[in-house]
Amino acid sequence: MLFTTLHFAAFLLFTFLVFHLVPGRFRRAVMLVSSVYFYASWSVPYLALIAAQLCVDWSCGYWLSRSESTSRRKWIVVVSLVVNLSSLCLFKYYGFFLRTLDAVGFHLPPLELTLPLGISFYTFESMSYTIDVYRRRLQPVRSPLHLALFVTWFPHLIAGPIIRPAELVPQLGNISPVTRERFFSGLQLLALGYCKKLLGADWLAKVADPIFLHPHTYTSLELLVGVYAYAFQIYLDFSAYTDIARGASRWFGIELPENFNAPYLATSITDFWRRWHMTLSHWLRDYLYLSLGGNRKGHARTYINLCLTMLLGGLWHGAAWTFVAWGGLHGIYLAVERALGVQPEKHLSGLSRVVRTLLTFHLVCAAWVLFRARSFADAAEIFRGIASLSLHVTREMLPSVLGVTLLVIAYWLVRPLRPRLLLRAPFGGPLLFSALMGGVLVVYMLLGASSNAFIYFQF
Repeated sequence: MLFTTLHFAAFLLFTFLVFHLVPGRFRRAVMLVSSVYFYASWSVPYLALIAAQLCVDWSCGYWLSRSESTSRRKWIVVVSLVVNLSSLCLFKYYGFFLRTLDAVGFHLPPLELTLPLGISFYTFESMSYTIDVYRRRLQPVRSPLHLALFVTWFPHLIAGPIIRPAELVPQLGNISPVTRERFFSGLQLLALGYCKKLLGADWLAKVADPIFLHPHTYTSLELLVGVYAYAFQIYLDFSAYTDIARGASRWFGIELPENFNAPYLATSITDFWRRWHMTLSHWLRDYLYLSLGGNRKGHARTYINLCLTMLLGGLWHGAAWTFVAWGGLHGIYLAVERALGVQPEKHLSGLSRVVRTLLTFHLVCAAWVLFRARSFADAAEIFRGIASLSLHVTREMLPSVLGVTLLVIAYWLVRPLRPRLLLRAPFGGPLLFSALMGGVLVVYMLLGASSNAFIYFQF
């Protein structure tokens, strides 16, 4: 069930109405049933996979709470990690390992497996529960249904944000009332997310997709515009999903964390990862980087830990060597910045801020080429094409070049002014904005305009 369909709009409104009509003690049941239906609308059999992982993790949390033996507690958490990672590796990476082994002469029997939607996200969330109970940072939940609701809550189930148990479990235990302010702020986030997706990301996809599909047929300037288009496509697409998830959750008294904070205004790669997909960055830092030793074991070990964390972060995004290379490149960026003592200065101003922001943006865009390209050969073709400096633009590409250029300029000019431009009226402003955007989007969908699936549905 895609967020951008009338089916989802009807489902969300129906769930919202039922949630507020039933007595308070039944509201969590409504949330869980609706979440199960949401996932089942894609695949009923794969619900069993989620249920099995949840049963294992709830059981591990229960036994962790009843055990004081250090060695036994380690074995319990290892069981949880093995079950979760085995599921992820089987469904997401078996084909990748198979192709890699075939390339070096080893052959394994193929398996026809469909990648379960959201497996990368719900696996990390379920793992974080047992790890936090093991670290004594969280009390285990009493009911497996409570844990199931934490993991499967439908707005964030498929593509995040990646929620920590401590962020959501207490909210589920004591659901906040849905005030007028919360309702309309949620409506505003929903409208903003749909605008980003339908009017921004989907249009940019029409520019970027042909360029990455046939890079040899485009000039340097057109290739560069294609890279910019993809950079903003993935940003608008993913942040749109987060906005919709956060807005829908507010209608049920749930507050999800922000996932993006103007990432293309970052003044360093370190700053970029503090602004981009923040819930994943924090997860990798707390559960992987610090577990490897962080920066506590000398400079060389710090650089290795940074690169290893980002390599695994790249592999988390997709089962291909191009994703690993993307993560590795970001690891190198971070290691070089740390070696040079580069800091994400908050008080930079004037030309120094502009230069550092532009440099960071283009380093990120260079990595996006590896992320988006179908192969290393295609990525190399794009880099060679840009380096050839053929600056002419065909008549067919002129509207796209102008449109993307204006979008990039508008982002850097308007985004810093956003706090001053936001309507602050407690009722009229958000209502007017949401009604206007909602009307545009309803007309857009009723006219039969198609929409691409969210990019992160693939991960």
